[in-house]
Amino acid sequence: MNEGCVYDHNNAQLLSGSFMDYAIPRARDLPSFATEISEVPARNNPLGVRAGGEGGTTPALAAVVNAIVDALKEFGVRHLEMPVTPERVWRAMSRKPALFER
Repeated sequence: MNEGCVYDHNNAQLLSGSFMDYAIPRARDLPSFATEISEVPARNNPLGVRAGGEGGTTPALAAVVNAIVDALKEFGVRHLEMPVTPERVWRAMSRKPALFER
């Protein structure tokens, strides 16, 4: 929701190239939650390992953005570009064009 690559429009220099400029989610940005580990060995290989990674993040982002768009439908919002910043939400709600796109 916070992440986005920002480039200078004049020279295409990446402006969000370090962790000082790139919005990394922090604990204060998340709700409180409990975690659990569920270890179930796979039966289709001798080590019992399963694939892992970030496969669930791609559809999750689309689901969150669609939920935001759905919540804003009474304002006539039909689409939002990521990252969904407070400015983009405000502009979409008030139907004002962005001063500049990031």
